[in-house]
Amino acid sequence: MARWRGLGVTAVAALSFVAVKILPWALGFAGGKYLYQTVAGSPDPQTLTTAQVSEQIQSQGSQIFMAIQQEFPDDYDAVVEKITAVARLGNVEQVRNTSRIAVASLRQKYASLLSSSPDSNAAEALRAQLAMLNHVMARETAITCNNYLRNGPDALSMPDQDFLADMDKIGATLFHAFGAAKKSGLAAASASDEDWSLLADAFINAGGTPTEMNAIANVSPEFEGLCPAVAKLYTSALSLQGEPGRHVKTTLLYEIARN
Repeated sequence: MARWRGLGVTAVAALSFVAVKILPWALGFAGGKYLYQTVAGSPDPQTLTTAQVSEQIQSQGSQIFMAIQQEFPDDYDAVVEKITAVARLGNVEQVRNTSRIAVASLRQKYASLLSSSPDSNAAEALRAQLAMLNHVMARETAITCNNYLRNGPDALSMPDQDFLADMDKIGATLFHAFGAAKKSGLAAASASDEDWSLLADAFINAGGTPTEMNAIANVSPEFEGLCPAVAKLYTSALSLQGEPGRHVKTTLLYEIARN
């Protein structure tokens, strides 16, 4: 299995590339779209208060924002203040951008905590990534799914409410993982060569092939089985138990979240 020791480098590089296309669009959008409606429908946006903006977020059940409020209440208040300030200008596009950028900034701020995340929280966050990918595979053609891996949700002409819910969950599970890591007391650790070798074994045992791994590493759009291969890799990582499994999951998530 020595030839698979490079799996760590290729998998992390590939998953990092894929995820960075997805998360900035998802984080902030789910909560932000409700605020767009509030701004657009308000007869006098200048009178909007932080309490009203927060109430809108809470009433619409944005998982991302609720996770931020639960795990990092001070950051939540700061984000709501930023959004309220631009909402008072009545500019829907500015609300959209502020919502997205503020939450993405928090994701980058806390990404380094992930190496101390408990395995259960890391697994939940990785399962959310897998659920979104499975959803795209079930609803779209192989070509569209491959484009989704390369370009994120822009590849989906009209993301429906189910897709938006999936992306909302991706963001929320990451913030719960950040919060759990902050409180865990677990030693920070990255995946070792031995850990990556275990992932390679799990991938092969799940029917994975060198061709699939090469396609993942290069995010090859012409490889029709790219989405199933990436799903197999996520599933293989989720199957790993104990500290090696935690190291692999948290390292992959860190590469996803830090961009």
